[in-house]
Amino acid sequence: MGWQDLNLTWHYVEKWAQAKPEAEALVFGEEHLSWGAFKEKMDRIARAYLAIGVEKGDRVALLSAARNEFLLTYMAAGKVGAMWLGLNPKFTLDELRYQIGDSRPAVLIAVRTFLGNDLAATITALKEEFPFLKQVLVIGDPVDGTENFQDFIDRPRPEPAAALEKRAAEIRPDDEALLMYTSGSTGKPKGVVHTHASIVENIKVEVVKFYVDEETRCLLHFPINHVAADVEIGFAAVMAGGCLVFMEQFDPVGALKTIEKEKITMFGQVPVMFLLQMKQPEFFQTDFSRVRLMAWAGAAAPKLMIDVLSGICAKTGGMMITGYGSTEVCGFVTYTEKGDDVDTLLKTAGKIAPPFELKIVDDDHRELPDGQVGEIAVRGPFMFKGYLNKPEAMAEVLDRDGWYYTSDLAFKDARGYITITGRKSEMFKTGGENVYPREIEEILETHLSVLFSAVMGVPDEIYQEVGWAFVMPMPGKEVTEEELRELCRSKLANFKVPKKFFIRPLLPLLASGKVSKLALEEEIKGLLKS
Repeated sequence: MGWQDLNLTWHYVEKWAQAKPEAEALVFGEEHLSWGAFKEKMDRIARAYLAIGVEKGDRVALLSAARNEFLLTYMAAGKVGAMWLGLNPKFTLDELRYQIGDSRPAVLIAVRTFLGNDLAATITALKEEFPFLKQVLVIGDPVDGTENFQDFIDRPRPEPAAALEKRAAEIRPDDEALLMYTSGSTGKPKGVVHTHASIVENIKVEVVKFYVDEETRCLLHFPINHVAADVEIGFAAVMAGGCLVFMEQFDPVGALKTIEKEKITMFGQVPVMFLLQMKQPEFFQTDFSRVRLMAWAGAAAPKLMIDVLSGICAKTGGMMITGYGSTEVCGFVTYTEKGDDVDTLLKTAGKIAPPFELKIVDDDHRELPDGQVGEIAVRGPFMFKGYLNKPEAMAEVLDRDGWYYTSDLAFKDARGYITITGRKSEMFKTGGENVYPREIEEILETHLSVLFSAVMGVPDEIYQEVGWAFVMPMPGKEVTEEELRELCRSKLANFKVPKKFFIRPLLPLLASGKVSKLALEEEIKGLLKS
């Protein structure tokens, strides 16, 4: 059976375990798992879930960084009909309380230590505060009232193996498989529910667009609560039968060493990761000869980054791809193409991938002609099932014809390529004129000393709103307000030029690599009061 015919996530583990049981599937540090071992461990974890009493539709949560247990617990949850949730160990206790309280998992699996930090107090607090947790398992030394994860799944069980296969046979493609919380960049995080079908149907397209195959070796260092880990990189490698190499977190030099050591052929990052690597002398000494694909998303890439990557690809024959997507649509839905020029990679996020659909619409959801800025609407089998516990939020963004209104603004050119101009909620009016912050941010980021920028609309007595620009220079570089103002004046209409510039050594960033505008909003409130 070809991978196109399989419709449940864990089916792909079983397919490759049968086709090539000895081939390498998962790598974390010195632990290398074959496809055969992947399936065997997945099934033991799934049987442990059944022993705990996990029912179809329950949630299973993993508090961990990217490591082998990530995909093992994720695929096992799918096989018993549970919905898997990844939790970032960098989250504060309050952030974990919110997501666990909202999702109410039956099982919590947690690493005892993360980057040298002992999570015992966090694990204990969560166990004591949430009595709906049937079991808390710890990867490492258990705390009071918990058990060691490995010991628990290795325990002999009286239930026959047939019980697992009976449960697995009950799972359908439209059953819930994955829960991811939105980044919370503009409000309280919402739990996005995906099914086996929405994951599989999206990644069937991605493995083609990203040229993923059995020989692919992917580097994954995103947090496990990120769509790039759960779907775009993680599940794409599983579907295609490639190998996944995990790192607990992104480290510029460590990632470069891993690319060489593990013979990585594909890796995806947000632009800031590439830029931080390019600041290291090791970057230009790294052997990228095996890398066939370097991908990015989440933010626009500066020309410097694309120029450097273009030079590498010209020598190695590798390619660069970017695109557009979101948690709600299970990752990328638009892609640039192999061979697209630098200008296209710099300014666009590619075009919609068939059989998916995309249109640009006005405030009344009427389709706009090419070249006009409007809201991106998409439709396809990648669509999320809903927001957990928030049916009214789903009704606000999805119409009866299946179109999802993203709140992202863009325009489309004659080729169908889209250029992102910002978020609908970020657009502001100054003196009656519409201003799109992303347009200004792109100008600011052309300055060779600027790493990041964020432009915000701020209330003004005369103009209704004016723009304030927050700028983060490149490490070791300096830039002045006068330089930035003159740059904007040379490229933009006067009403778009920010009225104030704040130059900061560090801006608040989300795990996705985007600037946290929610954090900046709070800062602006304080500045306006002072």
